Amino acid sequence: MTNIFTPEEIDTITSEIDNQLSELRTSSVSDSKEGETEETKALPVKQSQVIEKMTQENPESFLKKFARAAKSDLCQEGGVLNTQWKKWADLNNQDVIDKFSIALVALGFSGNMLQILVVAVAVIVIHIGVKAFCENYS
Repeated sequence: MTNIFTPEEIDTITSEIDNQLSELRTSSVSDSKEGETEETKALPVKQSQVIEKMTQENPESFLKKFARAAKSDLCQEGGVLNTQWKKWADLNNQDVIDKFSIALVALGFSGNMLQILVVAVAVIVIHIGVKAFCENYS
């Protein structure tokens, strides 16, 4: 498989995904409402704003396009990321970066924009969960 990013870029992207997820988890604990679950929460604001700014699209619409592009790995039985989520309820950052970047390149993104979108989409998918993401967007 051809790597889209250098090892240094992958390290940077991985760190940013982890940092943003940590921020969300911290704010989710302090902001959570009774009866609210991870699957019923709205899209994270920061990541939604990034998607809207980078794509000039409504985040919900963009995520539907992305879900179609990443469907075989993310939403279908036997897909690399789908299998990981079912087994550990988490995703390996390296696999996320590889699979999501391929889907985003297919949608026409490249360069710095690609890195920023990989982080935003990865954080959203991991935060709301693969099952909820696939049910809501594919």
